[in-house]
Amino acid sequence: MAPGFVQTDMTNEHLKSPRGDAVRAQSPFGRVGLPEEIAAAVLYLASPAAEWTSGTIIDLNGASYLRT
Repeated sequence: MAPGFVQTDMTNEHLKSPRGDAVRAQSPFGRVGLPEEIAAAVLYLASPAAEWTSGTIIDLNGASYLRT
């Protein structure tokens, strides 16, 4: 699991600062991830449906790598 910025209590102050707009702009979605989105991926990986999913990294970063 490789999450990007996620809106949590720990990142809340950072995202409210002027730098928060720049962080959100890194993703084409214009926002950061939600804890529920990360949890959904973890639930999938912990489920029998993910049995064949091995040796992979799931990037949960809102395609922020597309922006430079």
